[in-house]
Amino acid sequence: MKNIIEQKLEQIAEIIYNHALIYHKKSEGLYGESAGLLLFLFYYGSYSNQDRFTSLADNFCDHLLNQLNEKIHSHTFCDGLSGTLYLLEYLKENQFIELDISESQKILDNYLIRETNKDMQNLYYDFMHGALGSGLYFLKVKTNSNFLENIVDFLEQTAEKDTINHQYKWKSPLGITREIGYNISLSHGISGIVIFLVRYLTNNPNNKKAYELMKGAVNYILSQRINFQKYGSHFPSYSIDYLKPDLLMSRLGWCYGDLGVAISLWQAGKLLNNNEWQTIALDVLSDSTKRRNFSETKVLDAGICHGSAGIAMIYNRLHTETGFNIFLSTTDYWMEQTLNHSHFKDGLAGYKSYEGDGWKNKVSLLEGITGIGLMMISYLSNDKQPWDEFFLLS
Repeated sequence: MKNIIEQKLEQIAEIIYNHALIYHKKSEGLYGESAGLLLFLFYYGSYSNQDRFTSLADNFCDHLLNQLNEKIHSHTFCDGLSGTLYLLEYLKENQFIELDISESQKILDNYLIRETNKDMQNLYYDFMHGALGSGLYFLKVKTNSNFLENIVDFLEQTAEKDTINHQYKWKSPLGITREIGYNISLSHGISGIVIFLVRYLTNNPNNKKAYELMKGAVNYILSQRINFQKYGSHFPSYSIDYLKPDLLMSRLGWCYGDLGVAISLWQAGKLLNNNEWQTIALDVLSDSTKRRNFSETKVLDAGICHGSAGIAMIYNRLHTETGFNIFLSTTDYWMEQTLNHSHFKDGLAGYKSYEGDGWKNKVSLLEGITGIGLMMISYLSNDKQPWDEFFLLS
């Protein structure tokens, strides 16, 4: 299978190289096209030892840096400044680039703080599109500690607290309908809050408020567990209070469902040496490896967000951390499925991403071929997949 993946990766690389040559759009943050192109070019250049990819990556990075001096259209992690700055810091840490933005750092930080304050006023915590995204960036660069405390205070003040059961939960818009309720997912919900607090406590281990918030959030998530044998998943996408019984089963993917929820439990358990949380996480994840049929997974495409490459990314991370063979063999399975999804004659290297209104050609890191290609590089080179920190896995 690895030879076939290598051939597919070469197809993806040529498409991305040619696309990057003519790319002149503004940066769309961390999960968009520009970040995906830059990451893939650097990683594939290193993997293939082809200087043309590395040279193009350097030029593309200059394009991205120049945009920091232009009008900023968004502050978010997904498609705005905090995600772009997080990406640049990652590239600097991993010695892909040399970076010094000290002259404009204060202006950029003040913009992030101002816009994030608006998110908090609107009770919008979502790490992809709300307040926690800037928080993740400031945690990454270890600056603005007072503002990070403000974000923790915001979470404490807005949490709905069940003091008897020590459960904390937060409301947010749910899905397409935007009904307000309790989302427990990684991408937009309380599992994302848990991982933000894990990162915060890693830097601030004595913050009792953050510890209580994380413990309360984990307890609420655990209260939402459903019967795997009956429903086909351990957790729903949203609170069980908002779903009919026939809709309780969640999809298999990074964005919603068991995988992201269990990752948050796993990380919280590791941080606090809580064996119970770690055991539950591994039970959930082990059961998830049994889900293979479409009726059990709802997987339609290959992208990182809700497709097979994202699922492979998660199991590869779990094998890296646990050494369990079940996660290695499941990674292999989902990489095979990723190959099988490249069947569109008018797709990008055969790939398309499914949206509610149909199939789309996408280059972006979150849903498109740059994310798929990045996963292929890590799989083929057997690296430690460090870039999955962008998706809160490490």
